[in-house]
Amino acid sequence: MSDLILHHENGNNIKRVVRDDEIMFGDVVGVHRMRGLYDHYGIYTGNGGMIHYADPSGDFGTNIVVHRTTLDAFKEDSEYLFVIDFDKFIQKNKVNIFDIITPLGINVGNLFKLLLGTQYHIYSPEETVKRAESRLGERDYNIATNNCEHFAIWCKTGVSESTQVENFLQKIREIRIR
Repeated sequence: MSDLILHHENGNNIKRVVRDDEIMFGDVVGVHRMRGLYDHYGIYTGNGGMIHYADPSGDFGTNIVVHRTTLDAFKEDSEYLFVIDFDKFIQKNKVNIFDIITPLGINVGNLFKLLLGTQYHIYSPEETVKRAESRLGERDYNIATNNCEHFAIWCKTGVSESTQVENFLQKIREIRIR
């Protein structure tokens, strides 16, 4: 199963399906929820442990907090896990003029990335886990600006990003232009 690649909408292969025993310490791990309606992310801490941003009783609820859990609890009823290929993730997130000026107009998110000079640093697995642990107990969840994907990507790169939020906003812009 590990050779199956999930395709990101823009064609970049940034997610690789893995078996439980293929996950490495410090990996950003994700699962599809609700038949692919959204993805949930966390950081693998080794020995079957995860740190993620969710309600301890499920992804959403009244007590959303960065906390430790088991890999099995993180998976819930998801059929498989995937990890993010950060070489390809960073390639996807490099911004050039064609990412800013599109047939649909100006992509404001990419314009800000270029202007602010988003710089990624890939932290070591040890540093990634330390960064996740540094936020244990945090309760500042915001689905648009500080969700589980923002958290996991920040732990690995130092940049808080969510491709799910970006893709949603792009779809809204496309609908408004039509």
